[in-house]
Amino acid sequence: MKFSLRLAANAAPLACACALTFACTLNARAQTRPEPLNPPQPTPTRHNDAQPTTNTEPNTPVAAQVVQPATQAALTPRERRARAYAKLLEGQRYLSSAAQVGGMTRESITSAQSALKEASDLEPTLAEAHTALAEIAFFFLDDLTTAEREANAATQIDHDNFGAHRLLARVYALKAGLAEDKVDRPAVERAIKELNEVIRLDSNDPEALALLGEFYQLTGRTNEAIDAFKRWAVAPPAVDVRFYQIITQGRDLTPDAAAARLGEALLRAGRTAEALGAIRNALAASPENVRYLELLSQAISAGGVDSSAVDDLKRMLVANPANAAAVSLLAQTQARAGQVDEAVATLRAGINNRKTGEREKNLLVSQLADTLANALRYQEAIQAYEDVLKARGIADQPLTADSDKQTASRLLTSIIGLQRQAGRTDDALASIARLRRLLGPDDPQADYQQAQLLREEGKRKEALDLIRAARLKYQTPTAQQAFLQLEARTLAELGRADEAAQLLRSRLTGKPEDDYNTYLNLASMFLDAGRGKEAVEAARKLLEIAPADQPELQTQALVMLSSAQERAGDMKGAEESLRRILAKDPNNATALNNLGYFLAEHNERLDEALDMTKRAVKAEPTNASFLDSLGWAYFKLGQLDEAERYLSDAARRSTRSVAINEHIGDLKQKRGRLDEARAAWRKALSLATDDADITRLKAKIGK
Repeated sequence: MKFSLRLAANAAPLACACALTFACTLNARAQTRPEPLNPPQPTPTRHNDAQPTTNTEPNTPVAAQVVQPATQAALTPRERRARAYAKLLEGQRYLSSAAQVGGMTRESITSAQSALKEASDLEPTLAEAHTALAEIAFFFLDDLTTAEREANAATQIDHDNFGAHRLLARVYALKAGLAEDKVDRPAVERAIKELNEVIRLDSNDPEALALLGEFYQLTGRTNEAIDAFKRWAVAPPAVDVRFYQIITQGRDLTPDAAAARLGEALLRAGRTAEALGAIRNALAASPENVRYLELLSQAISAGGVDSSAVDDLKRMLVANPANAAAVSLLAQTQARAGQVDEAVATLRAGINNRKTGEREKNLLVSQLADTLANALRYQEAIQAYEDVLKARGIADQPLTADSDKQTASRLLTSIIGLQRQAGRTDDALASIARLRRLLGPDDPQADYQQAQLLREEGKRKEALDLIRAARLKYQTPTAQQAFLQLEARTLAELGRADEAAQLLRSRLTGKPEDDYNTYLNLASMFLDAGRGKEAVEAARKLLEIAPADQPELQTQALVMLSSAQERAGDMKGAEESLRRILAKDPNNATALNNLGYFLAEHNERLDEALDMTKRAVKAEPTNASFLDSLGWAYFKLGQLDEAERYLSDAARRSTRSVAINEHIGDLKQKRGRLDEARAAWRKALSLATDDADITRLKAKIGK
């Protein structure tokens, strides 16, 4: 890592500050020594002794005298010590002068090194000379090897040398690879050791506490990381933040950043209530910080609605009604608590405080529609989008402006999705026709939406014909990719998985950034086709090429792998894959849901399955899949009233799910309502494409 190049603009002032620190230390040490530091009197010599070659003119400063090796040997210990300190100060003056004139030159660096080296030769116990040499190597020469050697020499001479321990901590932090996501474990351990030395000497050093927390987190020592972050959060503000910002790729070293980082660590440890308190402290200092609001959202998702957090958000909006992030989170929290009308009012007020066309306003409108749709108030949700179209003057006539086309495409696509979700097929078809008129014949969006609707209606052959015609008609890369993936899914639903696989594999390029989505679609297609072994192979490749610096893609790949392993009959492997996710993110709702469902489906550890699915629903209370999993866990435990409550809610939110309709049928059968059970199974059968699902459902209906 080219550290010095990245720090060059600010290095000289930092070194100068270090030099002043050394000078103060030396003065303190000098005052405690019994020998005076005045130039000593000449000592008697024999007639044949070599005479000193130094300049002995009375007005020549000691620091300017050139001491030759032969002369050094003739000096008394007191003289050597005095000259050593003089050389140390001379080296510091070179650094200070260079800083004042605008930067270090090769000449000034060489002069400083020469003076400091002579100081260390004259007085081998002068730890400060080694520390200063280490600083020069580190900040100006990008020479970590020399910096490490000199700093180690300083700590061997003086174990309490703060500057040397700090420099070693920085050297090992760089070697550890924290800034580059390439971890060197031995260097991590050495960094931890030196950071603890820094903290021993200064228990409130913000940089050391922050970095120690990062390294503990990196090595899985969660409790130690939390302790370090707690101490950082109450430490005084840092004076020098540059090194920390570089090695953490731009993070702040402020007290509010400390509170937020503590909140993150507590969330990962599953200590949600404590995390909420830490994040609230961060927001109190920086209420406009979007990242802190996102953390608060995660804490609320993991631990449920907290009245104190709601009060904080309301106070933020009183202070700044235009804070879109706070509006969004407050509405989300209110909706989670079942206060849908309050959430709607919050969002409408936020929308009214934004200008037309602002990105934040568009996001709030989408959230308003989602909130209404999650409450099954579909018509109100659709009207929220229609109001935006009306405000933009978009009605039913063809559009010419690209900005209007983009708005119409986005909003009408959302409207069509709501109409499909509500089971209003005719309305969805009318909206698709309207979309086609507005965008014109050269836009692929209407054909894409129509193909999706045909698939959902079970008209897969018609959908396939439309998709293939669209692939010939629309030649843009985006359209080609979208219709190819849709064709592959449709082929798999028609039982032609081999054709689908061949189609997808034809898009592989050998470049991970291009192939990730292709392997994701391959794994998903094989999974839907019931071909678990091939799904596992594709998912393993997906995990292999998932970028290490994008944890969300790593998680997505592990979720896909676990589902493929379960389909292939490898329950142990499926559980291990999900546990890998939860080890890094204990509150990951998808992993909690999937593992809870796997356990319930196999009648294993049902109490744990219930707890996991409850946590998933707490995080996403309107997610139909999560509601189904929780209902199924209750069903397996024999708690049929609770099972019916959650399964019915899931069925209202997802009318076209094979699994949910089958579970409803199983519940009705358990309660002795066989006609209702068969009706639910028949609906599931009409939606099924997997051979195993079809065989199982036919057997149930025939009972």
